[in-house]
Amino acid sequence: IKGKTNEVKFPLLMTENGASAELKIDRSKYDVRYGSTSFFDNLKDKAIYDEFDLEVNLVF
Repeated sequence: IKGKTNEVKFPLLMTENGASAELKIDRSKYDVRYGSTSFFDNLKDKAIYDEFDLEVNLVF
């Protein structure tokens, strides 16, 4: 994200035809600052969570 790389560990479920995973990504680790209380203290109710959920489903 934004040219930055961070290690993320997560459980992966492998099947015969694919793989799936659910993980959380912290956008502040990639310098995504918009609406982040990690960078701005005065946002109050306009703050956006730093973490977001990512669900991955691979079919092969």
